[in-house]
Formats: sequence, C-alpha cells, structure tokens
Amino acid sequence: MKLAALVTHPVQYFAPVFRELAKKDDLELKVFFGCDHGTKPNEDPGFKVSFAWDCNPTEGFDHQFVTSGTLEHLRSFRGIPSVLKAIMAIRHYQPNYVLIFSYSPAFITISTVMFHLLGYPLLLRAETTDEAVHRTLLKDKIRGFLLKRYYHQFQHFFPIGQNSIHHYQRMGVSHSHLTCVRYAIDVDFFEKQVEKWCPQRHILRNHMNIPDDAHVFLYCGKMYPPKNPLLVVQALSLLSTEEKKNIWLLAVGDGDLRNEFEVSMRTLLGARTIFTGFQNQSELGQYYAMADTLLFPSQSGETWGLVVNEALQFGLRVIVSDRVGAAQDLITNSNIGTIFPSNDANALANAIAQATDHKTPVSCVNKNFLPHPKHFADAVYLQLKK
Repeated sequence: MKLAALVTHPVQYFAPVFRELAKKDDLELKVFFGCDHGTKPNEDPGFKVSFAWDCNPTEGFDHQFVTSGTLEHLRSFRGIPSVLKAIMAIRHYQPNYVLIFSYSPAFITISTVMFHLLGYPLLLRAETTDEAVHRTLLKDKIRGFLLKRYYHQFQHFFPIGQNSIHHYQRMGVSHSHLTCVRYAIDVDFFEKQVEKWCPQRHILRNHMNIPDDAHVFLYCGKMYPPKNPLLVVQALSLLSTEEKKNIWLLAVGDGDLRNEFEVSMRTLLGARTIFTGFQNQSELGQYYAMADTLLFPSQSGETWGLVVNEALQFGLRVIVSDRVGAAQDLITNSNIGTIFPSNDANALANAIAQATDHKTPVSCVNKNFLPHPKHFADAVYLQLKK
C-alpha cells in the first residue's frame, strides 16, 4: 500500500504523524512538500522575527520538495507551476491514496481538484471549524456552497476535534466518512522536555527572581490581534492590588503588539512581568516548568490551539477563550481549566482570580488523556486497510 501526503511546507506538528506512519511495515509513505518554508530562516508574519524550527520537521520519513518556491507563491495563482510539478511527482510515485492536508491555499485547492479528476482516492486532514472565524451571513453561505462541493472529492475525513466534526456534518458529510482524531503535539519530544525542566522548577524560578509561592501565569504565542494578548492587560487591571500581589506574568513570544503588551503589563505588575521574546521549540520547556496557569485569550483564527496541549503535558492549568478549538475537547467537563467568553475582560479577570486560589500543585493532568500523533497515524492506517 502506497500513500502520498501533500502539504504546503514542513510543519513541526505534522512530522511525528509522518514518522508514525513510516513505521508501518506494510505501508509505504512519501510526503510531498510544496516548498521548504520552515527548514531555513524565514520571517514569520505573526512573530515578526526570522527563524527556522530547531526540531527537524522532515526527519524520519521519505519526502520530496516539489519546488524551491516560497509559501507566498503557493498562496496565489503564481503557484500553478508548482501544482503541475506536484501532480507529476505524485503520479510518478503511483500511490494508492493521497492524503491532503488543508483545503487552502491555491496550491492545495487546485492540486486536490486535479488529483480528483485523475481518479486518485483522496483523504482529508484539515483545520476545519465554523467557530474560529466570525463571518457575515453572505460569506458563510458562499463558503458553505463551495465547501460542500469541494468535500465531494474525498473518500474519508479526519476531523481535528468536536468543532471540526460539527463543521463537516453541517457541510453534509456522512458520519460514516468521519474519523475524529484530536490535534496532537509531538508528545514524546515534549515529555523529554518535561523530564528535563520540571525537576529544575525551583532553580529556574530562583534564576528569574520568582518566589516559590508566586502564581505564574504564562502567555505563550504570537503577540498580535487574533491572539488578543491585550485582553490580559484589561483583565488584570480589574483586579485589586491585593489580588495582584502574588501574580507574575511570563510572556513568551513576539509580534506587532509586543511593545504595547509589555509596557502595559509592566505598569500593572512592575518587576513581576517577564518578556522573553520568541523561543524555539527546544527552549519552551523551561518556561512551562516555571508556570502554573496558561492564559490563552484568542479571539479569532484558533481552530485548535496546540499551546493548550503543550501546557497540559507540563501539568499546567489553562484559561482559554471559547474561540479556542481545543477547549471543547480538552477543557470542557474537566477540572484542569476554565473557558471564558471571548473578549470578556471581566470573565477573564474572574478566572485569573479563581486560579490563584488553587492549591493543587502542577502535574494535575492525566497525560493518558492527551492526544498523541500515533492516534492519527493509526486512524489513517486503519482506513487504508479497509
């Protein structure tokens, strides 16, 4: 059985899935990347810094870069030559199935249509939800009209969570064509980070002058409007001096709003505010190890939010907005976090105040509950064997 996977570019969260699939004895996998974005330093438009992931997102599985173009080219009709190269490369490989990641940009959309016309059985794994982005009624109708027809090309779908299932069902996809596999991080990689950094929690805090009894809230991610970091400022400003006295904020990341976020937080918390700038994957563990609660106030575009998986693996409690896709799958009906209405500073302030009352130590999470890349690989493999 030969499986081709088509992806725009190497993504660190997809790599462990491909490595798991590559372990299957009776399955041959080859991943086709539209470009090599992420393997060498490039400026991320959200972080506003140039970097390459320090984990190798192409290691452990057979792969091919179909072009040497840029991600921007794949997002427009300038990427049509890349489509032709992808079609030729995959036809030469002669797979039994083609696994498509996402339904955009243009490179993916056009390639998918062409593969369908050529008669290849297609499978889809995409960040598809209706809740992450607010759309006008007209835009929603147009999107629904197009996606319903686009989805007819696929034999099976692998939703990333409950919101994704609801989306496919709303688009008319039969339940029998859905296998839900929740979005996962590289669990094995982060477990090594847990084992390395968590025993050093006291030392790490001491190095940052953070008292052992302080409650450290962690913001980790891009500092730009969709992530809504300034809501944290609004929420903390609603707390009394007494409520804030034991609160520290550890902010990891960068972006357009960093300066405003940092200046405002220093006004509120003074020296109890630490901004680290962008940190690559191998550096994240030390900051999770120092923290108690993740703050994740996104207001749009958050189909899942893998930072939630990372925080939970380190045993943190989490406070997330209801626009975060992972909330329904990982936080609802649990005692490990709080979901608050997006853009509601009062609700976030209450959640922060309640979090500081928790005396339960970190590592309160049952890690067997967390999604693992192997789950997705197994689901794909079982579908291929049917």
